[in-house]
Amino acid sequence: MEPSWPATRGARFLDAWEHSGRQRSFVLGPAAASVAMIHGLRDDHEARERWLAVAGRAGPVLDHRHGYGAVFDAMVLLHHGDADAALERLAPEPDQVWKWVCWVWLHWYAALRAEASVLAGHPDARDRVRDARDVVAGNPVATALLERAQALLDSDRARLLAAAAALDAAGCRYQSARTLVFAGDGHAADGTAALAGLGLTSVAAVQPPHEASRTADRAG
Repeated sequence: MEPSWPATRGARFLDAWEHSGRQRSFVLGPAAASVAMIHGLRDDHEARERWLAVAGRAGPVLDHRHGYGAVFDAMVLLHHGDADAALERLAPEPDQVWKWVCWVWLHWYAALRAEASVLAGHPDARDRVRDARDVVAGNPVATALLERAQALLDSDRARLLAAAAALDAAGCRYQSARTLVFAGDGHAADGTAALAGLGLTSVAAVQPPHEASRTADRAG
């Protein structure tokens, strides 16, 4: 995810898509939605809206609404600290959207839904993190995302740093940097620098879980 990616490959994508007659496919929709996500992570909302419009025309409608579109939208919302909106975007249970959220998209859907639940202070956050582990079993990236969610839930910095290392080893530079920001102190500065190196804005500060979540955890 280099800073020049959307401007260069994105332009080639649009040119090829136009020449192909603006066809819909399971490949083109996610590609356009991913470019929209990158623009969202850069705070370029005008460009993001343009690419979301392309994604809506390039891929299957329900796949965009419930599948990869929900995943990419949630990533942008979480980046900007709007956990409540991300949770709303991922409101359906994973087994309610499996027809449109298949394979790796289902893994990301479940992991991000669990994280959004933690950050939004949802009373079922701990259960959602636990249940998502069965969904993402065998996927090291999604598992690391759940480790991050668990670490945020438990305020466990060591676990956060372990998740950051796992994501870095998997080549997920954005998610690794985001995790370092969550770890705070000097790690946050390293994460912010890494995000800047990717041409992205810094992630919003993590807010502590709402009282409803803390009460539910104590009761459990």
